[in-house]
Order: sequence, then structure tokens, then C-alpha cells
Amino acid sequence: MRAMAAIPVNPCDLSWLARYKEIIVTSMVVLGTVFGVVFPYLSQRNKELNLKIADQKRRTYTRFLRNFTEIAVAVMHDEDVSGKDADRERMRARDQLLLYGSDDVIKAYDAWVRYADVEDHDLAKESELVNLILLAIRKDLLGKTKVTKEHIENLSSFNRG
Repeated sequence: MRAMAAIPVNPCDLSWLARYKEIIVTSMVVLGTVFGVVFPYLSQRNKELNLKIADQKRRTYTRFLRNFTEIAVAVMHDEDVSGKDADRERMRARDQLLLYGSDDVIKAYDAWVRYADVEDHDLAKESELVNLILLAIRKDLLGKTKVTKEHIENLSSFNRG
């Protein structure tokens, strides 16, 4: 067999464009449509989803804090905090917190629960852990905050009643 000589190709030769111009133009139109229509649509849907999640987080934190406050007040006044309905509401609030709470909120909540389960625990330390939950919730809802745990410590209903 005889070896075929390579045909030299001129890199500046764009004659192939003429042969494939319809395919190239069609492809550019399709890509323009994708970038011009589909991406803005997906971006808008993403924004809507993020707003729904943020709203659910606000409702979850409100429910959790309302439940927490009701229980704290009942305990402060030596009232019964047990029973089927109280347990159900506490479990629902906690489950929602675990679903929608940020990682930092869940970690702060876990630290508080673990500490509160210890028999003889220091109420000042428990108060500090509750304040860290409040601070984590605030950071999650606002994105950032200049409020510190010292600010919350002074104003927290856990300390002020």
C-alpha cells in the first residue's frame, strides 16, 4: 500500500463556514434562546424558592421561640408543662427547627439540650447556651449581625423574665 500524503490545511481557510453556515446560525439562535429565556426563568424560580424557604424559617423560628417562652414561663411559675398536647407542640416546633434551622442554630440547640439534660447544671451556663441559640437564629435570618452574645445576655427574656 502506498502511503497517502497529508493534504496541507491552511488555518486561515474559512471556506468550511460557507458549507455549515445554516447549522452554525441555527445553533447560535438556539443558544441565544437558552441564555435569553431559560436562564432568567431558572434564576427567577431560584429566587422564589429562596424566599419561600426564608419565610418558612421565620415561621419555624417564631413557633419554636413561642413554644420555648410558654414552657419557660410555665416552669418559672411552677406550672405543669407535661401532657399530650404540650408534648406534641414541643415536638412539632423542634422537628420544624431541625428541618429549617441553619446548621449553627441546630448545633446551638443541641448544645443547650445536652447541657440541660445534666442533673445539676448551672443556670447561668444554661442561659448562655440559650442566648447562643438566639444569636444563631438572628444570624440565620439576617445573614449577619453586629449584636453579640453580651447584648443578648442583657436583654434575653431568659435573664430578664
